This record gives sequence, structure tokens and C-alpha cells, in this order.
Amino acid sequence: MDKDIDLATIANMTEGFSGADLQALLSDAQLAAVHDVLDNVDALRPEKTPVITDALLKLTASKARPSVSEEEKRRLYNIYHQFLDSKRSVAAQVSPSLSNSVSFSLYVRVK
Repeated sequence: MDKDIDLATIANMTEGFSGADLQALLSDAQLAAVHDVLDNVDALRPEKTPVITDALLKLTASKARPSVSEEEKRRLYNIYHQFLDSKRSVAAQVSPSLSNSVSFSLYVRVK
């Protein structure tokens, strides 16, 4: 990967992508870099190494789409919030009984 890649722009372009989506994006960019080298073989410089450039990564990112739809994200967020609400409800029911519990200290003697 080239050192001058604008990661902030790539991050904005890939908002909402999962880790697997980002991995696939980099794999696609890597394959494109290899194809670029193979398409431009120079007999004088056969050792050219494929490099993912800023332009290549941006082009690849512009074609990529996240694997999780907005509708699916909303559904998952709703499930998550229901979980949090039920967790708070259980904690509220358990808290009063904890205030009546007996406290004690444990001392360990080391020889």
C-alpha cells in the first residue's frame, strides 16, 4: 500500500462498512494493483511490485457497497436497544434486594 493514501477520505467513503466489507475492499484493490502491473509489463523492469495507490483505492471504494442494508441496521439497532432496556429493567428489579444484603470482609493471612 502506498504511503500517501488519504485514509480519512477512504473512511468517509466506507462509512457503514463491516470489517469483512473493508477486507473485501482491500482484496479487490490488491487484485486491481496486480492487474495493473500485469497489464503494463515492462521488459526493462520485470520486478515491479503491485502497489495499492490512493487513486486505485478510491476507485475501488467508489464501486463497493456495504453488505448490511440500512433497513437491516435499523432492525439490529432496535434489537440492541430492546436488549438494553430489558437489562435496565432487570437491574432495577435486582438493585433493591442488593441494598439489604450483608457485607463482610475477607482477610487472608500470609505465613
